[in-house]
Amino acid sequence: MKRFFYLCLALLMLADSARAFENEPEEGLTWMGIFGMNVSKLMNHEYNAKVGATLGIKADYMLPSAHGAYVTAGLDWTMKGSRITRSVPVGTLALEAIDKYPLHYIELPIRAGFRYNINESFGLYAEFGPYFAVGVGGYHTRSIDGDGADVRKAEDDFTFRAFSSTDDIVRQTFQRWDAGLSLRLGAEYNDHYNLMIGFDWGFPDIYRDSLRDKYFEAHQTRLPKVYNFNFSITTGYRF
Repeated sequence: MKRFFYLCLALLMLADSARAFENEPEEGLTWMGIFGMNVSKLMNHEYNAKVGATLGIKADYMLPSAHGAYVTAGLDWTMKGSRITRSVPVGTLALEAIDKYPLHYIELPIRAGFRYNINESFGLYAEFGPYFAVGVGGYHTRSIDGDGADVRKAEDDFTFRAFSSTDDIVRQTFQRWDAGLSLRLGAEYNDHYNLMIGFDWGFPDIYRDSLRDKYFEAHQTRLPKVYNFNFSITTGYRF
């Protein structure tokens, strides 16, 4: 009886393995357009999370006879950054202000991935690898809870380019270059429609050295190192 049970179990495992091979992704190159939402934060300081957008295109190359392993690279435009709620002096008053720090990047992700097709219509995959980014835009802005000419002037004085080269310790700007690691987990339906969640961990401190030095001269304390972190939810269409 035990032999019969083990034989049936072996046959079931072989059948499941056969189905897995039958549903393996086809080798070759495919392209995917991507659009979605970011929830980003500058880590290691007083910054809070900020919502942004992302869009891009990527190429997936399914490796021959690799049973679902592939490599992928892409080009993305993505909004990262943070926001802070703080009290600021306006005339004789201390008013609440929301400072927004949007950082717009062009990113090049390069990842290795593995895909498993559950059946002919539905597959799951995961990707992991480095990304490289350059800051291309974004304006830091301040919104103050109040009215009047002094409020408008205080808001205008705090509007400046995110990556401009200034040593003003109030106008905290950032270096353009970033790099780190990224993880993507996704599902695909009918070989076209994709839903992905992603995580990006930046490695470089994105504060400028000149800003750090000026801040130390003014306050006799060092600014903490600041890193990009990003969580994304994106949709994709493979063609």
